[in-house]
Amino acid sequence: MSQVLTVVTALGRLRLDWTPEGIRILRFADQIDSGESASAPAWIQDAVRRLMAHLAGRPQDLSRIPLDLSGLTPFQRRVTEVLRATRPGQTLSYGDVALLCGHPGAARAVGQAVKANPILILVPCHRVVAAKGPGGWSAFGTPERKARLLELERPHTGLDDAPPAR
Repeated sequence: MSQVLTVVTALGRLRLDWTPEGIRILRFADQIDSGESASAPAWIQDAVRRLMAHLAGRPQDLSRIPLDLSGLTPFQRRVTEVLRATRPGQTLSYGDVALLCGHPGAARAVGQAVKANPILILVPCHRVVAAKGPGGWSAFGTPERKARLLELERPHTGLDDAPPAR
């Protein structure tokens, strides 16, 4: 059974759903009904702190925040691994992600996996761009949000690399 927490960030309200294994859904609250907020364990509080700093323009290493990927296909999990290995300020094309997944030519399948991404920001689908520039569909909500997050991540000068408490 998952628990839910809604938080207000610099880019809008976020809804986190988590299980003991990790965060399983992270969406903007305008995409999903807010629901009730649970009291959060320390590791979720740490994840929220890092997310809020990240979205306020202080890029964080979010790749070690635990995720619950039990609802994803093996291909979606591989795309997730590739995306979580990207750093703030780095972008990849759909074809790049397909190649890194070991499936050259599967750019459309990557697009479908990105479109279905249930864990925004922590699985940074906003870092996947069209081969010719920052276009391309994103599960991030709106092209403006995707552009804003990429803008926030570009000038990073260092990351808070401390592992999240659990």
